[in-house]
Amino acid sequence: MPLPTDFRRSTATVLRSRTTEPLRRRLGPAVACSLILLALAGCGDSLLLPSAGEPSQIEIVGGNDQTGTVGQPLGDSLVVEVSDPAGRPVPGVEVVFLAPAGAALSPNNTVMTGSDGRAKVSYTLATVSGEQTIEARAKPVVPTASLTTTFTQTAEPEVATGLVMAGGDGQTAEVRAALHDSLAVKAVDRFNNGVPGVEVSWETENGSVSPATVVTGADGRAATQFTLGQRPGVYQSTATAELAGSPIPFEATGIAPPSPQLVLVTQPSATATAGAPFDRQPVLQLQNAVGAPLLQADVAVTVQIASGGGSLGGSTTATSNSQGRVTFEDLSIRGRPGVRTLLFAAVDFTPATSREIDVRTGAPDPGQSSAEVPNGTAGVATTLSVHLEDEFGTPVSGAEGAIAISVTGANPAASLSVTDEGGGSYVASYVPAKVGVDNVDVRVSGGPVPGSPFASTVVHGPPSPSTTTAQVVKSGAFFYRVDATVTTRDAQGNPIGQGGDRVEVLIDGSLVPVTDNGNGTYTSASVVTFNPNPEVAITLNGSPINGSPFRP
Repeated sequence: MPLPTDFRRSTATVLRSRTTEPLRRRLGPAVACSLILLALAGCGDSLLLPSAGEPSQIEIVGGNDQTGTVGQPLGDSLVVEVSDPAGRPVPGVEVVFLAPAGAALSPNNTVMTGSDGRAKVSYTLATVSGEQTIEARAKPVVPTASLTTTFTQTAEPEVATGLVMAGGDGQTAEVRAALHDSLAVKAVDRFNNGVPGVEVSWETENGSVSPATVVTGADGRAATQFTLGQRPGVYQSTATAELAGSPIPFEATGIAPPSPQLVLVTQPSATATAGAPFDRQPVLQLQNAVGAPLLQADVAVTVQIASGGGSLGGSTTATSNSQGRVTFEDLSIRGRPGVRTLLFAAVDFTPATSREIDVRTGAPDPGQSSAEVPNGTAGVATTLSVHLEDEFGTPVSGAEGAIAISVTGANPAASLSVTDEGGGSYVASYVPAKVGVDNVDVRVSGGPVPGSPFASTVVHGPPSPSTTTAQVVKSGAFFYRVDATVTTRDAQGNPIGQGGDRVEVLIDGSLVPVTDNGNGTYTSASVVTFNPNPEVAITLNGSPINGSPFRP
């Protein structure tokens, strides 16, 4: 809808009046052009614009861009002017000044414009140095509009009263290197604002600082670069100024630079036999601190047990060749079974540790092994026992092939069969037939065990009727004399050699006295008979002997 007639007329009058130029100057060409277009074009009845005498703009007319000291009032008041669309001052408008925390406005932050359309307040700077902004807001006619402007002031710090640490303490770096962060302090006023222009001196007993004297900058900071000395350890420096809190100590830790290193390019065998050289011998490469090969000859590398105990066999020192390569040739681990790791070291080099090595039981050692050989009995198995251990005292199982047993003497035998009983124990047996002494030779891995050969005395077995013999003699022509001599023997035919057995002799059914000779022979009393074919029955311990009854 078209604008009201009175509004269009009043607008045209304003544009033709002497206030046109101030209006253009105040509102700018774009705003002035918009007002002309609104005067010439129709729009809705709902459009509300300020009328003459109503506030349409606010601008700063005094007190902007001042510089003062924090916490102190500025020399000039902050002044704004509120005007209508024609640029005329508007009195009685409420203006609110919004200041940052810590600042103060006087008489208060809400002021009414006077007859000159102006509102002013006194401003005391906040205690934080730097730029401070104060916004002035006038109450607009149109609720959605905004009549604001902003003052900008600069707050400078007070005189420096103290020196505080501002960074760089507690760093760590390699010796002879500059710290990553500068050592920094800050000169501050009583509100902790940085204060420029304060001279700070730096000192250190070890290492160096550069520069040694620094003047604090606009932020109140002074910094220097600290370079450590040549030895690892704690380094100290101080920052000094003629302020409270001075001097300020700093500490830094110097560490040794990375060393060249030993690197295992060939690990020793993952499994090994105790006392036997590794199937795969370790090989190392010298490298510099960044991992590149170090072509350095004659570097001596030694190896020792890192974990698991025991000792090393073979050469435990090897030297690098011209390519920085270190090769071991006959290294072994001596000791009981278990997991080991090895440590390789050289002067001024970072050492290397091997992977785990599973050390297993060594080969059976004749000097550590043992055997037991009892005396034997003819006809009864003699059982021999053998216990195998490696040179470190560990029982060895599954090594029956390493045992060789032979017998010489009364009952010679070769290559007795051996059975593994587990836990390093083995058994073998043979059955001696003859009474006498057997020499039993026990060898392990070709060598005799302590005490070999062993003497085993074989004794006779119990008397046996089946092998006991008798000599029956008949003499005479008309009447006959009969005599019997019995020799007791064991099952293998060995003479018993001792008395004590029950021997009975019956001649023609009559029991005759028998004399025990105490040496395994028995003699019957002589019997005279007229029987030319007498029957002689002989028993041993109740059983007939071989050949009984006899007919001499």
